[in-house]
Amino acid sequence: MLDFLIERAVEIARSVEAKAVVVISNRDVSKKVVDGINVIPAPRRYTTLLESVVSSLEAVNLDDVIGRELAEKILLISQSKDYLSLMLYLKGLGLDGKAVAVTYLDSLKSVVLVDLEKGKLHSALKECAERIEPRVIKALLAVSISIAHKGREGKPVGTAFVVGDVEEVLRRSRQLIINPYKGHPESVRDVKDPANWESIREFAQLDGVFVVDEKGYIVSAGRYIEVHAKEIKIRSGLGGRHLACAAISRETNAIAIVVSQSGGDITIYKDGEEILQIPAAII
Repeated sequence: MLDFLIERAVEIARSVEAKAVVVISNRDVSKKVVDGINVIPAPRRYTTLLESVVSSLEAVNLDDVIGRELAEKILLISQSKDYLSLMLYLKGLGLDGKAVAVTYLDSLKSVVLVDLEKGKLHSALKECAERIEPRVIKALLAVSISIAHKGREGKPVGTAFVVGDVEEVLRRSRQLIINPYKGHPESVRDVKDPANWESIREFAQLDGVFVVDEKGYIVSAGRYIEVHAKEIKIRSGLGGRHLACAAISRETNAIAIVVSQSGGDITIYKDGEEILQIPAAII
């Protein structure tokens, strides 16, 4: 049955000129190219999470249960499109066009056509690209996801990257510690180079934020933001790091990307507003 669904999905993808078929299944599926269409298995952690959510929803009497837990589970399923967009984006397939998702779980089997250009990720990245090079945002999202997943030595780590408008950001912040990046060549400060991500994860343990220029070179780490957060509104449960980053994005032309220590969610702020939230559950 799974092979049959994948074959049909490839046919659909070819007919609508979709770039990929993503397979969400607890069975082993190899990454391959069929008739020019990329067939990509979703990470097992997401498949397991989605299956547990679907199973728990089946066990719920919807007439008896109305509340936050149920709403969160339904929201997770609805976020599948954003998850597929993020996965394809980080794999270098872009966010234009369409993709086909095959879901093959014990309790749910489906083939769904996804318009990547209609997702929140596409809209947010388009906004960011007005100020920051797209490959810089892509690299920072990738390293942020790495920090959210791995933390440091098994412990959760929260951090933030303030990108662009460096002169104004530095004017509205101060150094908490000696800047570990001062005096180093661009090659070791380049966030676009995955070879530098290990040191970024190490310095993410420091208080303060990373300041990064428009081309993706880290200017400073351990920077404390000093701006007024009056009238800034953030989601309930978020702390001072999110508030400060939302505020600095309002006071400057910088973009702020925040990794939550408590849950691993990733939030992007622009002009004092949240433009994208990527829940830890889908990364």
